Amino acid sequence: MEELIKLTALCVVATILVGVLRQYAPGYAVLTALACCMLLLGYTVRAAQPLLEFVRTLAQAGMASDLACVAKAVAITLMAQCIRDLCVEAGQPALAGRVELAGKAAVLLAALPLFTKLTDILTGLLV
Repeated sequence: MEELIKLTALCVVATILVGVLRQYAPGYAVLTALACCMLLLGYTVRAAQPLLEFVRTLAQAGMASDLACVAKAVAITLMAQCIRDLCVEAGQPALAGRVELAGKAAVLLAALPLFTKLTDILTGLLV
């Protein structure tokens, strides 16, 4: 709970600071937003350690390739969303759209082994 309060305070301070900097130094506003995003990402990775341990346990049970595909897709989605938001913050909506499109394509590529496995299973059921 204490960590959540600290994160909320960080976001509020960063939001105010970015708002002020946007008027006087737009470049620094983007850098401040990026720094806040990096701090939040670091916290999220640290907070997700129990989840990662659970995924490792499942992977040892024989589901490693399927979990790896899902984990890659989730990671790609989160990174693309962060980058897209930063592009919007920097005033580049067209670039943000292309980042979003590239992220979606990367998720589909990461999930391709699952689609292949599903196709094989369906083919086996029909034969």
